[in-house]
Amino acid sequence: MKMKHIRWIAVVGLIAIVELQYVWLVNTYKLTRENVMRQSHELFKDAALQETFCRMSLWKQLYGKKDSTYTYQFKLEEEVEDSDTLQSSTPETREFIESAVFIALQEGVLNTFKMDVSLHRLDSIYTHLLDSVGISAKVSTCMTDSLGNVLRASSPQAKLEGQQYLKTQPIALDMAHTRYLQGMILNPYWVIFQRMTLLLIATVLIMALVIICIVYQIRVIIRQDKIAKVREDFSYAMIHDMKTPLSSILMGTEILESGRLDGQPEKKERYFRIVKEEGEHLLALTNKVLTLSKLENHALKLEQTDCLLRPILEDLVEKYKAKATKPVTFVWHLQEETVWADEEFLKEALSNLIDNALKYSGESVEISFLSERKADGTVCVTVADNGFGIPLKDQRKIFEKYERAEASVRSRSGGAPGFGLGLNYVLRIMEAHGGRVTLESMESEYSRFTLVFPPESAMDDKKEEQ
Repeated sequence: MKMKHIRWIAVVGLIAIVELQYVWLVNTYKLTRENVMRQSHELFKDAALQETFCRMSLWKQLYGKKDSTYTYQFKLEEEVEDSDTLQSSTPETREFIESAVFIALQEGVLNTFKMDVSLHRLDSIYTHLLDSVGISAKVSTCMTDSLGNVLRASSPQAKLEGQQYLKTQPIALDMAHTRYLQGMILNPYWVIFQRMTLLLIATVLIMALVIICIVYQIRVIIRQDKIAKVREDFSYAMIHDMKTPLSSILMGTEILESGRLDGQPEKKERYFRIVKEEGEHLLALTNKVLTLSKLENHALKLEQTDCLLRPILEDLVEKYKAKATKPVTFVWHLQEETVWADEEFLKEALSNLIDNALKYSGESVEISFLSERKADGTVCVTVADNGFGIPLKDQRKIFEKYERAEASVRSRSGGAPGFGLGLNYVLRIMEAHGGRVTLESMESEYSRFTLVFPPESAMDDKKEEQ
């Protein structure tokens, strides 16, 4: 399956998950809202009843006798034969009875004590009852007529129209149904979302986890696809790079075995040298792969000493001058002559950098060697060239294993062959030394690779820690 198809499937899956979460949240919001409305209405009825008793108690404190008792009589239009019938009555019947009792109390208190409903006191009682069940809300109460017009309100906000307040069902105050009490929650969204806090947090966490998992899976798939391509490029590069020396070895041994060069010692010696060099080339490639494996598994042990830079570089210069098929100039700027490193691996790392400078350059190349010791004791060894340079987009990944900028394209079109191990090898060697390698390059202009070695004291401390 192509990567674009995988991405589209992932996007569609994410959209479907978001849609399901949205539907779930909307339904949960509606259920929570209905629950808050039902609970707030029941509590408002209790608050209105408590406010009625408060008026009675207040009148008794102000005007009544200490042991006075007041009796109210009211008649229900429905006849209730016995208590069993009352208990088995429908919710509508019970609600009618409760409403009739409440109206009788309201009319009795108003007619007897001449005290109407105190909306501010009702606000306070209603707020306290809501707090007792965990609903932290701003409330307002009002008195309305049968058409819903506000006659009185405890807060000016209750008279505003078009506001999304959460309103209780109206409660009748008289038998003629001309006046009603109604409560309002002025911050319903806050109340509802407060009750949905854990659900919202869980939803966000689930969505984040799902998105992270999907993105991670896509990245794994992309990486696997990239690894497959890298393996393909590596296989091609390996075959291409090994085919030439193997062919040379087979051809050389065949000619030497034929005895045709027995009378030409110089030619015979040259063929022996070719066979030997090609064999050493194959051995070097094999050792490089094995060394990288050891470095990655931290199984390689270095033998560090004070290495003289100049002899190492002079030996490499002679080697590459003999192999070079183009004019090459070497420039020396060595301010520091010694480096605390493993001589064998230091030489191999510098060899890779010089080899790259020769491969990725034009008809002629100038290679510069620079070395200096910084104030903090680190030693920097730089190999610079005036070759093709490295594009900015490739500089971040150029040190990866088997990675070369457009490796397969260059190799198959006759460009510089190789496994893409050289710079990764340099990076691993520097990491084993406790140092690092830096790159500065401009496409079509130059490349500068700098090996940064830590001070000897830092390496000693690292060994002690290990």
